[in-house]
Amino acid sequence: MLTNTATLIKLFSLSFVVYLLASCGSSSEDNSTVIVQQPLPVVEQITLPITTPYRLTDEINPQQAIAEMAIGINLGNTFDAPNEGDWALHAQEAFIIAFKDAGFNHVRIPVTWHEHTQLEAPYEVDSVFLTRVEEVVDWALAQGLYVTLNAHHESWFKENYQDQKNKNRLDSIWIQIAAHFKEKPAKLMFELLNEPNGMTVEEVNEVNKRLLSIIRNENPNRLAIFSGHGFTPIDSLLETEIPDVQDKFLIGNFHSYDPWEFAGQCQKSWGTNEDKSKLRQIYQRASDWATINQIPVMVNEFGVAKFDFTQPENICDLAERLAYLSHHVSLAKEFGIAATFWDDGGSFSTYDRTNNTWGPEKDILVNLNSE
Repeated sequence: MLTNTATLIKLFSLSFVVYLLASCGSSSEDNSTVIVQQPLPVVEQITLPITTPYRLTDEINPQQAIAEMAIGINLGNTFDAPNEGDWALHAQEAFIIAFKDAGFNHVRIPVTWHEHTQLEAPYEVDSVFLTRVEEVVDWALAQGLYVTLNAHHESWFKENYQDQKNKNRLDSIWIQIAAHFKEKPAKLMFELLNEPNGMTVEEVNEVNKRLLSIIRNENPNRLAIFSGHGFTPIDSLLETEIPDVQDKFLIGNFHSYDPWEFAGQCQKSWGTNEDKSKLRQIYQRASDWATINQIPVMVNEFGVAKFDFTQPENICDLAERLAYLSHHVSLAKEFGIAATFWDDGGSFSTYDRTNNTWGPEKDILVNLNSE
């Protein structure tokens, strides 16, 4: 009897456990929430707005522009900083007048748009900032200077080029720039993208074509400046595709602080015949490219530091600096290449913006402009 009772208890217990397990399984199956991973929305390339293109009546062909621009100067570390005033003094009309009075024929105004543009569509550029940039552009145009306006330190785009939202954002920035400045005089030129470091040759080719199409949507005949990939040495210009071989208002561009160990880091001297020969080769290659493609060329950044701002103890010899700049200017003149001195108000500068005075570099830079 005891045995039968024990057996019944065991059977009952086992049945109860099976019931509980079945119940748990049933409950889990009935009440569980199935999470379905939704695909991310596809971001489509934005379409260009329907506009009435504005054809400039004071049209300038690029060969004429390059000849008249000769040697110019950058208003560096101003609008290319995150905010005006972060890296150098706020722009003043007196600076632009000083550039003109000194004998420079053009000014480049680098602008970084990122901090002043919405992160989401429609990616609106802050109207106050846009108006402020326009004010400085107008100061320069009023002085009769050629003016280059660009998209400068847009690292958010260059480092994440494959993101379609980034492409749309840069497109939107240029759509707004092109529309806002479309009726400005022909001496205002657009530079597509400064130093696209981190992007491949193919990516730069693609973005150059896209940005040029945006500009042409507003101005069929405004001068547009394009360059290659990386920090845009002469090699990159030679490797890049011409954005539109039918376009008659293009200017090729490269940068030259060669060799950087001297011009940027002040870690070596400069001035041997070999040094001069290497710099000549750069200008010769640029000139050859211009002749083959029938597109004039400029070097819209060249210069030499007074000291390496990352290692201020490294100081460039003044005599070597002046000889280096003189060689750049002579080569630019010889090969018919416009050149823009990089002046950042600091280590790379000749103009003291605080005291409205010039260093010895100025006379060397503008010496050939009057010829």
